Amino acid sequence: MREIFIKRTMKWMGKDLVIHIRNENGHIGSVVIGQPYVRDDQIHVTFNTWNQLGHKDDIVATMYVKAAVLKYECVVTCVCGVHLDDITPEEMQKILTWVKKDIQNL
Repeated sequence: MREIFIKRTMKWMGKDLVIHIRNENGHIGSVVIGQPYVRDDQIHVTFNTWNQLGHKDDIVATMYVKAAVLKYECVVTCVCGVHLDDITPEEMQKILTWVKKDIQNL
C-alpha cells in the first residue's frame, strides 16, 4: 500500500472557520459549508456542498464540517482535495481512519 500524507490546516475568518484538507496532489475537489441551527434545544448542522464532476472529496469535507460546526457553533467551510490515482478500498479506508482520528484534535 502506498504512503498517504494528508495535511489539514485551519484559519479563522472573523467568527467563521475555513478548513483545508489536501495531500501532495491536492486540488479543489469539493467545498462543503456548514451552518449551525437550533431545533428542540439541540444544535444541528445544515450543509451546502459543491463537487467537481466525478469527485468524492465531500465525504471527508462533510465529516470535518459537521464536527467543527458542532464544536465551535459557527459557519465552517471545508475545501478538500485528496487525490490518488487508482485508489484502492484499503487506501480509502486508511484515509477515513486518519480523518476520524484527526477530527478528534480539531
